[in-house]
Amino acid sequence: MKTEIHVSGMRCSGCEMLVSEALEEMEGVQKASASHQTGVVNVEYDESKADLELIKKVIEEQGFRVTA
Repeated sequence: MKTEIHVSGMRCSGCEMLVSEALEEMEGVQKASASHQTGVVNVEYDESKADLELIKKVIEEQGFRVTA
């Protein structure tokens, strides 16, 4: 499954790396890419191993706010 998550608070490429790396460490997440310029995180994941609410929680644990 592929999804796009809108996130506020990312201000630089370091923020992008923090979010992407945290998500890619999750079981079931195959790929994650974040853009501080657009405020969007794209995630590709296996629905049988990860769910959207947990993905959002991991983003928020990094200090960012999921807006949509």
